[in-house]
Amino acid sequence: MIAEIFCCLYACKKTGTNTYTPSASINVTNAVIGGKTLIYNGTLQSVSVNSNNLLPVLAGQQQIDLYTPAVAATTTSPAIPSVYYYNQPLNVTDKSNYSLFLTGASPSAVDAVLITETYKDYTDSVSGVRFINLSPGSGSISVDIQGNPNGSENTGLEYKTYSGFKQYPATVTAQNAGFTFEFRDSASGNLLATYSYTPVTFHNVTLAVTGMESSANILQVNDLSNY
Repeated sequence: MIAEIFCCLYACKKTGTNTYTPSASINVTNAVIGGKTLIYNGTLQSVSVNSNNLLPVLAGQQQIDLYTPAVAATTTSPAIPSVYYYNQPLNVTDKSNYSLFLTGASPSAVDAVLITETYKDYTDSVSGVRFINLSPGSGSISVDIQGNPNGSENTGLEYKTYSGFKQYPATVTAQNAGFTFEFRDSASGNLLATYSYTPVTFHNVTLAVTGMESSANILQVNDLSNY
């Protein structure tokens, strides 16, 4: 699993024989409106706006900090303090996988969705897709494949809610054709956003609806790789 790969990069050392240090991974998504790149736990690793990054974390009770770095004062501008988007403890289980979605209308009003993942290992040529609504202030969102009825893939995605992973064919034929998902207002059926997805065999993704419906922001769909 992903956490075992990170062990080799982050939490394992070799002293004649391999010593395993319990570890896991956390997949962080930064979808905060007007947000900035976030620093992870004081390391060199970061998460850009409207992007995600798979990050290592040791097992046990760990503090997860994601923040914008402080900026020192200059002769022409005052100092800017760090802004924490997330600073919460997490009881991390060895070899586990977590997903943390950060959203919200502004950096001063951040919402978080934390998921302890239970991925399924696929043996057929399929790809797993789930949907999450990260659009602040949105109503209920439904999902269909272009040409099919509204809500044929999922209905009732309220803000900060998500579906389970649904399997889609990932054969050569399916990859060539792809799937065009349509995201609509559940009540009116109005089209909010579309996303063309090319399935990857044995792969899971989360399609996240982000942004806000206004003159300054539009809804968009981000393809967030899980594994």
